[in-house]
Amino acid sequence: MAMLQSSTAHLVLLLRLCLLLLYMISYALSMEPELGESCIASERDALVSFKERITDPARSLLSSWEGQNCCRWRGVMCSNRTGHVVKLDLRVLAEFLPISMSSDISPSLLALEHLNYLNLSFNNFGGRQIPKFIGSFKNLKYLDVSNANFSGSVPPQLGNTTSLEELRLGGNDLVGMIPETMKNLHKLKVLDLRGNQISGDIARLMERLSHKIQSLWLGSNYLTGNLLGWITHKTSLSILDLSNNNLTGSIPSEMGKLTNLSYLDLSSNQLAGMIIEDHFTSLTRLETLHLHNNSLTIIVHPNWIPPFRLKDVDLSSCKLGPHFPAWIQSQTNITVLRMSSAGIADKLPNWFWNIISQIQHLDLSLNQISGVLPMTLEFMSAAETIVLSSNKFQGQVPQLPIGLRYLDLSRNYISGPLPLNLGAIELYYLLLPYNRISGTIPPSMCNQLRSIQVLDLSNNHLSGLLPQCWTSGNSSRAKTELRDVGSNLGFISFRNNSLSGKFPLFIRSCQQLSFLDLSYNNFSGNLPAWIGTRLPNLAFLLLKSNMFSGYIPLELTKLDRLRILDLAHNNLSGTIAPSLVNFKAMSLISPYKGDVNTIAAYIPANINAYNDTFSLLVDTKGQTLEYQKDKIFFMLSLDLSTNSLTGEIPEEIGALAGLTNLNLSANRLTGNIPKTIGDLRSLESLDLSNNELFGEIPSTLSALTFLSHLNLSYNNLSGRIPSGGQLETFENPTIYIGNNNLCGPPTSKNCSRNQTSMSNLPEHEDGYDMSSFYLSMGIGFAVGFWVVFGTLFKRTWRTTNFLFLDNICDRIYVFMILNWAKLIASSKKK
Repeated sequence: MAMLQSSTAHLVLLLRLCLLLLYMISYALSMEPELGESCIASERDALVSFKERITDPARSLLSSWEGQNCCRWRGVMCSNRTGHVVKLDLRVLAEFLPISMSSDISPSLLALEHLNYLNLSFNNFGGRQIPKFIGSFKNLKYLDVSNANFSGSVPPQLGNTTSLEELRLGGNDLVGMIPETMKNLHKLKVLDLRGNQISGDIARLMERLSHKIQSLWLGSNYLTGNLLGWITHKTSLSILDLSNNNLTGSIPSEMGKLTNLSYLDLSSNQLAGMIIEDHFTSLTRLETLHLHNNSLTIIVHPNWIPPFRLKDVDLSSCKLGPHFPAWIQSQTNITVLRMSSAGIADKLPNWFWNIISQIQHLDLSLNQISGVLPMTLEFMSAAETIVLSSNKFQGQVPQLPIGLRYLDLSRNYISGPLPLNLGAIELYYLLLPYNRISGTIPPSMCNQLRSIQVLDLSNNHLSGLLPQCWTSGNSSRAKTELRDVGSNLGFISFRNNSLSGKFPLFIRSCQQLSFLDLSYNNFSGNLPAWIGTRLPNLAFLLLKSNMFSGYIPLELTKLDRLRILDLAHNNLSGTIAPSLVNFKAMSLISPYKGDVNTIAAYIPANINAYNDTFSLLVDTKGQTLEYQKDKIFFMLSLDLSTNSLTGEIPEEIGALAGLTNLNLSANRLTGNIPKTIGDLRSLESLDLSNNELFGEIPSTLSALTFLSHLNLSYNNLSGRIPSGGQLETFENPTIYIGNNNLCGPPTSKNCSRNQTSMSNLPEHEDGYDMSSFYLSMGIGFAVGFWVVFGTLFKRTWRTTNFLFLDNICDRIYVFMILNWAKLIASSKKK
């Protein structure tokens, strides 16, 4: 019993001691925040001084910097033990505007002597240099001023710090070589200089870095030299990014000795030579390998098993073929595989589909890979991008992974109908052109159109009517469904199929649409006026070679951004109304001939996203030319050829100063060629052939200095062909053939000695045309000649005629004197 009481007493004593210890710990912890929240006055003043130089602090992250306790200000962290500011994180967050400085950064920040973390990334420091005083932070371990609009050279004072362990300067406009003082950063593990203008020899740069460097980001700069020599001294590297520089030479086999390397990016340089198994000998940790856009050849044994397990590999433009690389079979962890333009001309092995179940991005384009696609790709559940274009794949369009966003099967041998349900509910890009897909477009496509941004089914064998993409009735649900269909579409091409019916009604909901190509189909009916009012972003409208009829709707001129209008080879009628040529984008000079910023305002922003996706075929200069990438924006074309248009060419057409191609051929146009065509100073191709135009060729055509193709054949033009300027370069007479009354070079028909182009003759201020005067003189001479000599054969005629001529001569003398006086007066005025 005594022992039990003694044990109980000891237990009670132990519990009291524990409670006392907990109380002391609690008290101590309660005291530390008070220290941390007190905010040292000198450091608060330093932060206030920094804030005073901010242009608009109320809308930046610094808007919370109010009150005495700076430790509670946003982006400021203090030590719980000492109360000193140790961390300043002012990187831009989504809800705030970037910090913008009205002057240089205040050196008052040096009062933060205990600062070990400083992040000013994604702000705007107005192109100023990185402050030299930053090198005076003795305790700084982390410095990030990336993407902050700094310029100039890397300050040598940075070599005075890191204690610095991590230095991030990427995404600025820093120039030149890094300073020699960087050698002093013995603790530096991470250096990020991506996206600057750092230049010089790579070996020289590497000499200025510690051998202990682990992560080195130098991509998108102007570094030169090669990889020889220095690579063996950087054995601590785990990340090496030298992409998008000007490096030359081969990749040394010593690269295979970097045992810690997990990320290697040498893409987009001028590297050449062979890569063999020795390059990868000890790279057991390698997960990312980017060698694309070089001139490298990879040669390994067919049975080679790599020491690594890659997750992300891009070998595009490296020569891997002709056989499909068998070592890929061992890369079962791969999530990104890009091997486009790799010289592979082989059948896709059966094992390939088994190892890519985790793939997110797959690109095997621009090879000659053959094989039949599986009926379904749903097993690729993580796939977001599949690009198999420009190969020899066969089979039908497969059922797609539910999360797929980008599918490109263009330029293959895909056949059969489209699947009733594609399966990908968030598909943004669907590119299936240049295949053999047949049948109709299924109604289920309407559901896909709610997410798709780019739809290209051109150059296939599709037929029939487009699906009705709305429910019947006038209910709010029906209107909502119609509004949603195509609401994200920016690009549609059904070019070169056998589709029929009227102009697709679902396009009315595509208010983001920039590019529409329905050319070479069997669409019919009138062009709806709502094209000009419901599609405000439309820049390219190509409806060539269909059976559209009726008038060209005047509402098309409301398309302020329209750059190409191709209505050729239809059954359109009516006149070209003067207001029909009031296209604003076509009135601007092309970017290489004028203000780029002004042009950019008339180019829809979303069309840039499709810049690498499509090419544009335009009939110009007497042939069909293909325009790709940026060249598309230099083409401004108006093609109304091969229709049944009547009336005259409006003089207002001269306002379209940006036009590079004008084709009005094969219509029933009459009247004169307007002189204002000479105002189309960007014009490279002009075709007015096969019309009923008459009169003379205006001499203003000689002012078209960019004109390289001209066709005026098969009209009723007359007079001397004007010369001078650009017209001197056209030596082929066939461009004028079919105009029997034209004369002068380059035709073989000579003009009479006194024959002058009517358009060059002066005109009196009272409206009297001197051409009429000379014409009447010529006719009068001919008639007078035969009247005089014809009457000499009979006496009675001679007597009567001489009496008549005596009277007429007096009248002619007075007429000639008066008109000659007018001519002299007019010549003196001019």
